Amino acid sequence: MRGLAILCAAGFMSLATPCVAQTTAYAPGQGSPNSIVLSVPVTASINNHCGFATGAAPSGTYTQPDFDSSGLNHDFNFTLDCTLPMRVGVVSSNGGLQASAGTLPSGYVSFAPYNVTLNLQGDVASANATCAASTLTTGSTCSTFLGPASTTQGLKLNGASNSAPGSYLRVTAPAYPGPDVLVAATYSDTLVVTLSASP
Repeated sequence: MRGLAILCAAGFMSLATPCVAQTTAYAPGQGSPNSIVLSVPVTASINNHCGFATGAAPSGTYTQPDFDSSGLNHDFNFTLDCTLPMRVGVVSSNGGLQASAGTLPSGYVSFAPYNVTLNLQGDVASANATCAASTLTTGSTCSTFLGPASTTQGLKLNGASNSAPGSYLRVTAPAYPGPDVLVAATYSDTLVVTLSASP
């Protein structure tokens, strides 16, 4: 019986009938086959996404009276929502706390330094680093998390963060040590935080 093909459905030999799926089963004693096995593929997918969780981006303001004697210590909490590794970058507008005070007499200054700590919390991984605000101006020297974030720039969290709690941006400074005196004024700075997926 050379050149014959075996049918998938009927179980007998034929020269011309193509192979088809079996769709009929018989009661016991009424014929063969008595059962049918069908394969039904089911697939699903989740698109990668990366950002701050809804309503939980880093934002807010912090005001500290008499910071020259009391120092600074404040956290801006936020939540990451990324299905893949990411980087977060920070840029400081002034590189420190700056006051508009005009020309100052000798021995007085209108600029105060402070530090920025960035803590990223993922589902498993975490990342933490600290830079002086003076190194966070555009084009400056904080190699750890100077922004804006990109696939190669910023503090990297090596894993996903599906709204894991614990991420924060912290601003700190001790009481101002001198030797010059901070002029009485309102001091300010703005930190801009950016995020980028970094597979």
